[in-house]
Amino acid sequence: MKKRLRKKAHRGEFTEWGRQLFIIRNRKDGFDEFVDTFIDEAIVANGCCCGGGGEEDKLNVIVELGCRSNNPDARVKAITAWLDAQPDVQSWNIGEEFDLWYGDFEDIDDDIRR
Repeated sequence: MKKRLRKKAHRGEFTEWGRQLFIIRNRKDGFDEFVDTFIDEAIVANGCCCGGGGEEDKLNVIVELGCRSNNPDARVKAITAWLDAQPDVQSWNIGEEFDLWYGDFEDIDDDIRR
């Protein structure tokens, strides 16, 4: 497949990788403020995007980490380091990496590891 077609089809070096992230907070108030701060400081600051939702003390998102050339492992480490530094994050769990366009998505359980 030619490079132009690989790019259009998100294949090869243009594959976009993602991970599911499940966060449990130790408080139920201030959810909107937490989400805003999380997106600004952990996601956007590391050049990522995310989508998902939650309520009160739980947040479940898919984080788009970019292509291999964007060093997705370093981005995951920066995001999880931010979570570890937050006093209102009780625990979090991050799923396996998968292809956002064509990969099989396995929903992680509520089994939380830190």
